[in-house]
Amino acid sequence: MNPSYYDLENTESSTVNDYLSRLVTDTLQDLEDAGCIKVDEDNLVEPLMLGTVASQYYLSYKTVSLFSTNIGPDTSLKVLFHMLCGATEYDELPVRHNEEKINEALSKEIEYEVDKNSLDDPHVKANLLLQAHFSRLELPISDYVTDLKSVLDQSIRIIQAMIDVSANSGWLKSALNSMYLMQMVLQGLWFEKDPSLLMLPNMNDNLIKTLQQSGITQLQQLLEFPKHSLQNLLQSVLTQPKMSELLQALECFPQIQMKCSLQKTESSREQNSYLLDIKLRTKSGSRAFLPRFPKIKDEAWWLVLGNMKTWELYALKRISFSDHLTTSMFISPDQINLEGTKLLLVSDCYLGFEQQYTVHNTMLGS
Repeated sequence: MNPSYYDLENTESSTVNDYLSRLVTDTLQDLEDAGCIKVDEDNLVEPLMLGTVASQYYLSYKTVSLFSTNIGPDTSLKVLFHMLCGATEYDELPVRHNEEKINEALSKEIEYEVDKNSLDDPHVKANLLLQAHFSRLELPISDYVTDLKSVLDQSIRIIQAMIDVSANSGWLKSALNSMYLMQMVLQGLWFEKDPSLLMLPNMNDNLIKTLQQSGITQLQQLLEFPKHSLQNLLQSVLTQPKMSELLQALECFPQIQMKCSLQKTESSREQNSYLLDIKLRTKSGSRAFLPRFPKIKDEAWWLVLGNMKTWELYALKRISFSDHLTTSMFISPDQINLEGTKLLLVSDCYLGFEQQYTVHNTMLGS
């Protein structure tokens, strides 16, 4: 062991033990200050919510502390995006010699402004790469393609932590905006700004205009459109190979049917409580269609139970299935009014596939 590397005078046992004791004490103090653990009077360590989230997603305690400090009840998508780019996990993103000049040029083509005085900062570069990804800009050099893959790969677990932190606080708006950010990352599109039709290959402005003239503005509508009529529409704009590619991709997207019913619980401890029974069925497979994401991924969904009037999040469940699924969500007595309560099915990877159901007493099963 080289003692100077650790700022030690020698390698004697007492010196090493003192160093290790300080290291453990300082580390525990940092984790406690960040809200990740609790150390009691007997020096017993108890993990807290933030510590559990950091451990589950292999994140720095600094990242989850950033989220805990900055995410609020109605944090916007834009703020969440900048928070994502500020995650500690991007500290080591390489900014090579003269890349600040490339970043300056890229900063003139993006939606959100970045700090022009910090163009050599790895977090600013992550910001630029992600915005270029959403806008489907051509990256200037091959190194940036490699860097974007790294940024995208890490972003999924970071956003998952955002969702968990928001859900733990019962913040429906912030949780939903975090989910929309996940969709943007996986599809390479802007939420609300870009039509969901752009998830399909060979989709262009001319074709979108043609579809809009037939009343089709969302990909979900395209799935329900008669196949023969759709082929006639596409033939007027696309070549046969491009039309075939689009139709083949269309078959990858799910068509989900969801049925819900309320069941009164029989537990004496939970009087006036209900279970919301949920049955889901899909016509597609479970492999997600993500041509702009560097990794293969299965479709996943969130079941979100919340109040759209008060923007309270009551319950959140992450699910995945390939054919059908039966599950349930508990509704506690303090939510029993049900006024404004809705169940949302939100995709983790598809824009515009959200389903929403009003929860009310008439749903009670027999």
